[in-house]
Amino acid sequence: MSGSRPSDESVTQHKSRFGCLSSIGVAAIVLIVFAAVVFATVMFVQARESNKASAALDPFYEVTMPIPVTPGTIIRSEPLGYSVPGGTGYRFIYTSVDAQGKPVAVSGRVFIPTAPAPAGGRKILAYAHGTVGLAPNCAPSRESSNNDAEWLDPALQAGWVVTATDFLGLGVSGPATYLIADQEARDVVNSVLAARQFTGSLAGKDWVVWGSSAGGHASFSTATRAATLAPELHLVGAAAAAPAAELAAIFGQQWNTAVGWAVGPYGYDSWHTNYPNLPLEPVVSDYGLRNLDSLLSRCVTEGAIVGLVQDSLGRSFLQSDPNKNAAWSTVIREQTPAPPTGLPVFLAQGTADTVVLASSNALLHNQWCEAGVHLQTLWLGGVTHQKAVLASGPEFVQWATERFAGKPAGSNCGLPIPAPVVPLSPVEPAK
Repeated sequence: MSGSRPSDESVTQHKSRFGCLSSIGVAAIVLIVFAAVVFATVMFVQARESNKASAALDPFYEVTMPIPVTPGTIIRSEPLGYSVPGGTGYRFIYTSVDAQGKPVAVSGRVFIPTAPAPAGGRKILAYAHGTVGLAPNCAPSRESSNNDAEWLDPALQAGWVVTATDFLGLGVSGPATYLIADQEARDVVNSVLAARQFTGSLAGKDWVVWGSSAGGHASFSTATRAATLAPELHLVGAAAAAPAAELAAIFGQQWNTAVGWAVGPYGYDSWHTNYPNLPLEPVVSDYGLRNLDSLLSRCVTEGAIVGLVQDSLGRSFLQSDPNKNAAWSTVIREQTPAPPTGLPVFLAQGTADTVVLASSNALLHNQWCEAGVHLQTLWLGGVTHQKAVLASGPEFVQWATERFAGKPAGSNCGLPIPAPVVPLSPVEPAK
């Protein structure tokens, strides 16, 4: 009955079961924490060893001489130190241009095929890397191995010159330019000009741009600016894997998650550098501000580990959706790539992506198709963010081969999308 008291025996049994469950729960938590600590320790040790190897390259990236004024001028180069099938790789420093029109030194990689150049010169593939961090030592050109074999190897086998900028501020010290569309485009285009000047490249004028994650943002930003920046070149297509392109949708979905800790500091620092009046307190949390300097000194792998820990403690780097702040929403709109009409576009997106959610690029697919973009989207079932560029590499190379051959580009704009379309957060009007 509702008013009766439980017997002492039932209370004892209940306490026993509760105590047993509590013990199991505590043991499970201890195991989870232990596993997390072991994983974090291994990752930090690996990152520290990588940083040591990168530090040995510091003299190469020190540029004190007057920087040549002509965009694409090669300042220096040296072999990367690891082999790539079908070609030879180099790290190099070249002239790009900043927002004020001044020459700046930017580092990157260039890969020259072994096969003889065809009549008319080699085709060029310009690659834009994803988020790696903002510290100079995070630059991909400082890495000691090739992590792009799934698309790089077939590109070299096809006889293409491959150029891959680090972007301004990475490799060679400089201001943060992460997710700054104009600078990304200048650095990509000028890396192509530099690749054409590289000894033995014998490169022609036809090129394609290919990016992953934040590099997808750079690829699509380049697509609408390339003809103005270098009219002497011929861009035949723009491609991206899991691009961080629909910024309003991405921020609206991820601002209060571990992803916010992993990439939020880079986005904030870069945007605040380029928009000095961008406010802090309404959007960045107290925890975020207190940890900002430490996070900015880390490359993305270490930053992601910190983010997972902070997220597990219920803390977020941002304290509100930036779309809700007028100043931030203005920057978001200005830095979102516009649909590159008149140019074939290839987009690959994994449906298991937890960083750039598939729904954000489902939104892009719909909007760009409505704008008249000749878009071919490859949906990768069960593929995560980190695997998207590798999983889509062979299909991208085939797509680019057809663009270089002048074949008509296909489009699947009329086909169903295997991902929900994210509803955009209401964006506050700029004041």
